[in-house]
Parts: sequence; C-alpha cells; structure tokens
Amino acid sequence: MGSREPANQYSHRARQQQALSMRSILAILLSGLVACSMVLCKLPHYTVFKSFPTALRECAEYFQMPNCTLRNYIEQDYPDEPIVKKLLHCTMVNLASWDDGTGIREFVFRNFFRPIPEDSCYENRTRECVQHSLQYLNDDCFNSRAYETFKCYYRHFGDLVTSDQYIPNEKLQLQQLVQTSLIIESLPRSVLARYCKGDILDEPHFPDLMLAIFIRGGYYSLDGGIQLENIYTQLGDPELLTPQTRQCCEAVGSSFCGSSHAEKLHQIGRRCLFEITPTVQLVQEAAKLLIGDDPSCGCGIEPLPPPSSCDCSGGPRNQIAPVYNRV
Repeated sequence: MGSREPANQYSHRARQQQALSMRSILAILLSGLVACSMVLCKLPHYTVFKSFPTALRECAEYFQMPNCTLRNYIEQDYPDEPIVKKLLHCTMVNLASWDDGTGIREFVFRNFFRPIPEDSCYENRTRECVQHSLQYLNDDCFNSRAYETFKCYYRHFGDLVTSDQYIPNEKLQLQQLVQTSLIIESLPRSVLARYCKGDILDEPHFPDLMLAIFIRGGYYSLDGGIQLENIYTQLGDPELLTPQTRQCCEAVGSSFCGSSHAEKLHQIGRRCLFEITPTVQLVQEAAKLLIGDDPSCGCGIEPLPPPSSCDCSGGPRNQIAPVYNRV
C-alpha cells in the first residue's frame, strides 16, 4: 500500500497538468475566434503577399548562396556578375514580374518601388533606360535582360521598398483558382454544362461562385469591398484604375449596400468590370476542363450515380466512435 500512494499522487498531478494545458489551448482558440468575430480576419485564401527582400533570399537559398555573400552583393548595389544576374532573374520571376518571352511586367514590378512625389519623369526615364540597355542583348539572354531591366528600375524608378506586395497568379494558377472555386461551390453537372456553353451571367449560382473566386484571389474582401489595385496587378489593364472605373464600382456598391456581398459583387462585375476583365471567359474555360471532352460541352450527360451508403457490417454495431480533442 505504501508504494501506491506516490504513484496515485503523481497520476493525479499529471491529470491536473493535462487539464490545465487543455484549458489553456482552448482559451487561446476561443480568444482567436472572438478576435475574428470582432474584426474580420485577413485570411490568406489563395493569395500571396511577398517583399522583394524575401523573394531575393528565397532565390539565394535555391542557389545555395551564403547569407554573407548575398549581403555583400546588396551592399555593392548588385554588381555585374553572372551569379548576381541569375539571382535577380530568379527574384523577378519569383515576384511574377518577369516573363522570359515578353520581359518586364511593369504593372507588377512598379509595386516594389516608391518614386518621390516631385519626380514626374520616372516612368519615361526608366523605359528609355530599359530600351537602351536591352537593344544589344540577344533575346535568349534571360539573366542579362532581367538584370539590366532591374538596374534601370533600381536607378530611375524610385526607392526599393521592403514591404510585402500582392503577387499576381500565373496563368495556370489563375485557372486553378477558378476551377477549385467551381468545385468548392459543389455545382451540379448541369450548371457546369451551362457555363461550358457560355450561359453564365444570368445563371443563379454565378454570384456566389464569383464571390468565392474574388475572395480567394484577393480581388474582393468582405470588409474592404472590391480591390481594384490587386485586379490591376493581376491583369495590367490601365482602365481598371481610371476614375471612371473607381466611381462606377463605388456607385454600384453604394446602391446595393443592403444586398449580400455576392449580389453586390455580381452587379459591380456586370456594370463596371466584365468588359475589361476575363472573369466570364475564365469560368467557361474552367467548366470545360471539369466537364471533359464531351463534344456537346456537357449537354445531355447522364447525372452521376448517388454515392453508395456506407457498409458498417464489418464491425460491432454497438461500438461507440471515439471522441477526440475534448477537454
């Protein structure tokens, strides 16, 4: 009997500590939920925000470059060396601001520089520098072309900023974003067939689908509304940032302030954005991928059979399922 008392005491203390630990974890989770309910949380969804220094360090890891070496290159203002050219080419690709076929995506890369307000010629000066620097380089000199372009921006466009910026989706990522949103909405095959044939705008499920796409992509938020800057960074159409487009979105949003977010966004799209964005085309293409190669684009396809019920005959019917994560 004497040997059991310490064991029982130890077991009791262990149970107390475990209970306290579980209560602490639960308190943290509850506090997070309360904070989310008071202020809408900035969830990542399908979005990426990244800074130039972060992208640079990631590329340095790809090339197994020591931190001290990278720091020296930065302190030397990125010297004209092959490994530095490779590093900057990687960084610009990493930020979705460079394409080996078309070159710089100015509408993306400009976000990583801050011109001074008094400088009204930075854009023309930078473009002239890029044109002059690339005229004697072969088209397949990707590292050199990216490096020379970066140096022009670095010298002429503005100060390099270190804050995170919105990173647009590449073409395949954008397709995946829309296709996954279609799957998330659990749309019937008959609806996918309508989308596949272009019957989209007036289809009843489309407003909810559009909201899912735009929230996941960072183009709309429940607390901030339409995010034209992010849409511009994705597409590069200057019309997205014109006063007319902004005023249109604000006016439609205000007139539908009592409606759901899905309806409000749908109306903004119809009246202000669909003519300058490929939203409808992307939905149609994604539906085609989900439907498959049916020549009628899904028309007349037999509905999928209902899932079979689970067969639980293999185990005792009175077996109680375990319960996890209970305090």
